[in-house]
Amino acid sequence: MAKRRASQELVVGADDVDVSAVRITPLGAGQEVGRSCIIMEYQGKRVMFDCGIHPGLQGENSLPFLTNEDLDEIHVALITHFHLDHCAAVPYLLCHTTFKGRIFMTHPTKAIFHTLVSDFANLSGEDALFSKKDVEACMDRIEVIDFDQTILVDGIQITPYRAGHVLGAAMFMITPYRAGHVLGAAMFMVEVAGMRCLYTGDYSRVTDRHLSAADTPPVTPHIVIVESTYGTQLHGPRETRERLFTESISRTVRAGGRVLLPIVAIGRAQELLLLLDEYWARHPQLQGIPIYQASGVARKALNVFATYVAMMNADIQKAINQYHRNPFHFKHVQVLKGGAAIDDCGPCVVMATPSMLQSGLSRDLFEAWCESSSNTVIIADFAVQGTLARDILSSPSHVMSRQGVKLPLRARVEAISFSAHADFDQTRQFLEQLAPPHVVLVHGEFNEMMRLRTALEREAAQKGWTRTLHTPKTDSSIFIPFTQQHTAAVRGRLAEQPAKAGQALRGVLVHQGAADQILHPEDMSTFTKLTVGKVMHRQAVAMSKPFSEVRLALEVMFEGIEGSGCLPVKSVHPAAAADGSSSSSGQPPEGEQAVCVGDIVMVRYRPGNPALGYESHVVLEWAGGSKGDVVADAVLAVLLQAAGEPSGAAKAEAARQAALAAGDVAGALHAEMQLAGLLLAAQFGPVVVSEAAGQIRMQVDGVEVVVDHVHGKVACDAEPLRLRVEKVLQRITEALRPCALDFED
Repeated sequence: MAKRRASQELVVGADDVDVSAVRITPLGAGQEVGRSCIIMEYQGKRVMFDCGIHPGLQGENSLPFLTNEDLDEIHVALITHFHLDHCAAVPYLLCHTTFKGRIFMTHPTKAIFHTLVSDFANLSGEDALFSKKDVEACMDRIEVIDFDQTILVDGIQITPYRAGHVLGAAMFMITPYRAGHVLGAAMFMVEVAGMRCLYTGDYSRVTDRHLSAADTPPVTPHIVIVESTYGTQLHGPRETRERLFTESISRTVRAGGRVLLPIVAIGRAQELLLLLDEYWARHPQLQGIPIYQASGVARKALNVFATYVAMMNADIQKAINQYHRNPFHFKHVQVLKGGAAIDDCGPCVVMATPSMLQSGLSRDLFEAWCESSSNTVIIADFAVQGTLARDILSSPSHVMSRQGVKLPLRARVEAISFSAHADFDQTRQFLEQLAPPHVVLVHGEFNEMMRLRTALEREAAQKGWTRTLHTPKTDSSIFIPFTQQHTAAVRGRLAEQPAKAGQALRGVLVHQGAADQILHPEDMSTFTKLTVGKVMHRQAVAMSKPFSEVRLALEVMFEGIEGSGCLPVKSVHPAAAADGSSSSSGQPPEGEQAVCVGDIVMVRYRPGNPALGYESHVVLEWAGGSKGDVVADAVLAVLLQAAGEPSGAAKAEAARQAALAAGDVAGALHAEMQLAGLLLAAQFGPVVVSEAAGQIRMQVDGVEVVVDHVHGKVACDAEPLRLRVEKVLQRITEALRPCALDFED
């Protein structure tokens, strides 16, 4: 193994320092919770993070402010997880707007997204924003990305990280990282021209009964766009919350009451079902009291949970892989189809959707049970402002039914949060680890957001951190200055001598992950997984002159240079390649002779061989590059001058002019084909002119080329060669048929 050499850090040129601004515009979730949709723009690249609806609003009023953005200029949309306030506007975006970019989700998010938004469309009635047909159409456009997978979209580098919020939830740096919020939830890290921006979406840094905590990205972002749902509030220990939750339920059902758990169908529902099923198993006296799961969507989603076990925490994986027990096959939970099934039952626990009590079965059961003081309603998730779930937390004496009837609220209402959103300590510690210079707070109500901003600013001031907080409103933009300074590590033989200010350094700049390095080409395989390759060029030129004249012309040109030296013209064995290695072309043709100009360009002279169907010609070979291309151009010019006019060209041109003067169109076309054939042969080697077919045929490096002279078309299997022949043919045609110039008086 080659020895790794010393290295040093280098700022790449003062001219490479660029001061510009990153635009961030919340089209939703700016000083509010709901309709998450954030636009980030930098260096002409636009990214949309999430596209959800507001659960407290209806119809188009629930959408983000999509009409205020040029959607056709957005390059990519990244959806962090499947909750409706982050994804339910996606079918509208893809089917009813001008958005033409690509859209990405994690695998579990896409799987559950289809079920949730289809159900949302069915339940929306007259206020539906899209149809089920729109949902099916948008599924074809949604692409999937895995955690820690990095992709490049129109110059934007994307990596998702686990967000720890729900299954599949992600933060985006467009590397996805686990967000810890729900199954598949991701954070996304987006990198554009050296600027890194992390969008967390909803995330949690606490491991629960089925999900792992959110990832901490391994690189420092310049900007973090982070949720502020709980502001400076603290959740408290999970064990304490679980005890309060189960004790409240046990107390209610033992007294003959009913417990309503309004819940999001997927995410917290599975977490609480795991808790209740385990509690019922430990308390046999409760096993005669039913636990009902009233969501068909949640029931369907359990298949997805079973599929993506690898994305859950170690306890779930151990139960399934080691003990062959599926924790999501609940022994004490029954599936409820409609509220009528429990009209006459006694004490029970019912988990119903939606969590905000705006409609559906949870609203029906709430209105049926709220007048009895024996019953309990537990709000276990974040309650959005403007919803009934939020209203009843203030302990009103009455609530209004959907029919406009005033109902007394006598049932006990408790808030025991199992929300998979980060609290103050989680957010503070997360930002301390990442140390971004700019933090943008979104997905939080105004008061909570301002409390969090004040607390984070105070901490940064006390500890001397460089940190600027931003709290943009929905549909308003902020501009964050970003100074781009390209820094690269100089490694290997280039680092053996200390760099000096103003010194020019020549090497290969390699971008690898978040670091750049400058290497000598021969050190590439030592410090990277790259190897140095060469692009070899070959060009044939028809040559009627003998080899002695060709060599003399080259020697006069290159060995006669005065001043900085000369390029020697050396005799070499015909089997040698242009780079000095053995040729892979096998035995050279009989009589072939070769010289090498300046150890750069190989010139092979091949005498004509009627038996093999080719005339005398010269083949140039050289390795691509600035030096090789310049020398090859000069050699080619010498050879063309030495070759002179193609043999027979003057005769063919004279015949063409005579035919044109006599009005003999057929004769002129015949002579023109002969002349075109001679000119093509000078460029590509021997040709066969077929006047009857109107075609000129030739073999170039073993590839057959057919020129339709009448229509000016070229047929060839090798696309680069076809384009090259077309260009030569175009120039020949322009020379033979100059356009007429009309002059106006």
